[in-house]
Amino acid sequence: MLDRFQELGRDMFLTGLVSSHTGAMSVRVEARAVISRRGAMLGRLTAEDLVEFPIDEEIPEAAAEDAVVHQAIYRGTDAKAVVYARPPWTMALALVEDRLSPASDEGSENLGSAPVLISQRTIDSPDMANMIARTLRESRIVALRGHGVFARGQDLADALHMVSLLEEMCKVVHIYRTLAREERQPVGPNQQDRQPTGSYRPRNDGYGHSGGRGPGPGPGRRVDGPPRPFREPRNPTGGRRGMPQR
Repeated sequence: MLDRFQELGRDMFLTGLVSSHTGAMSVRVEARAVISRRGAMLGRLTAEDLVEFPIDEEIPEAAAEDAVVHQAIYRGTDAKAVVYARPPWTMALALVEDRLSPASDEGSENLGSAPVLISQRTIDSPDMANMIARTLRESRIVALRGHGVFARGQDLADALHMVSLLEEMCKVVHIYRTLAREERQPVGPNQQDRQPTGSYRPRNDGYGHSGGRGPGPGPGRRVDGPPRPFREPRNPTGGRRGMPQR
């Protein structure tokens, strides 16, 4: 069991699903559970970092802060393992979305969709734990706004798969939205003074139409491409302005 905890904990850290001292993992062993210690480094777990406790009894103080959630999940579902992680792309998207839907066939088949829960209670609150456990009866994974995600599985690898799959999906969504927002729109000769419409956001750095706000294209710049090289204007006699004529 220790080898499995160490292997998957290291994977979680190296793939960025947790930082150095965040996250937790647990497994069910009949009527008991084994969970990582409070403040443990999942990437460097030792035998002293695993804490065992009865599922239906009081949780020892050394257990992870979110152990009450793991306990509620084991009481309310058939989960054999639980993973708590803080994947950055998922957490960011959960700040603005109420449900995270997969963007691939693999996600649709294995993940379904991940609800986003919102609560002012702390993560070690019994009410919070019961709310997460109820949600995981219907879903494999749930996001808690501002806190991270909980996933259940038949073993640690199965639960970790859910976390990794959701994080990949959220990263793709972020990249797509960034590209779609930054894509330049064609500007016709009679439209340069019109306010842009749609999802396109005007840029004020001289590479795009200013949209009536801030400075427009500067000297030597075009609204439909990169800046032209700056050339000093000539005077009528053919020489450069400010330069003596021979």
